[in-house]
Amino acid sequence: MRREGLSERLMAGWVPPTIAYILILGAGGVTAKVALRHITWEQMVLWLPIAYIVFCILLIAFRGASFPVGVGGAWAAVTAFAASSALILFFYALTKGPASRVTPATSAYPIVTVIGSALFLAERLTVARGIGTALVILGVVLLSR
Repeated sequence: MRREGLSERLMAGWVPPTIAYILILGAGGVTAKVALRHITWEQMVLWLPIAYIVFCILLIAFRGASFPVGVGGAWAAVTAFAASSALILFFYALTKGPASRVTPATSAYPIVTVIGSALFLAERLTVARGIGTALVILGVVLLSR
């Protein structure tokens, strides 16, 4: 067995950034609720472009990223507006409910991704994915009580 094959089997390349995403996004639910005790959701939104500008500068400086145009750039713009809109709605929802309820409920978005991937990307909706999606729905229901 090759060494590369073993490491790929032990941990695929997508796993470490996914774990970091989960930890950072989870912490963000707590830090956002703490911030929203002192400022409005509108003021919270004002910090978004500052954070994005910092990351843009880092990507340009260290990764040589350039601004995309064409079809890929258009889809990137749609994605950026969807992600920022979702984050703004998350901040607003946190002003209306506890983080321990709002955050699990907002974690149901993979349902939309699984269905959309099947409909628009021709990805297979397997029994395992169907069961996993049902478990996500069940988890949201249980955590939102």
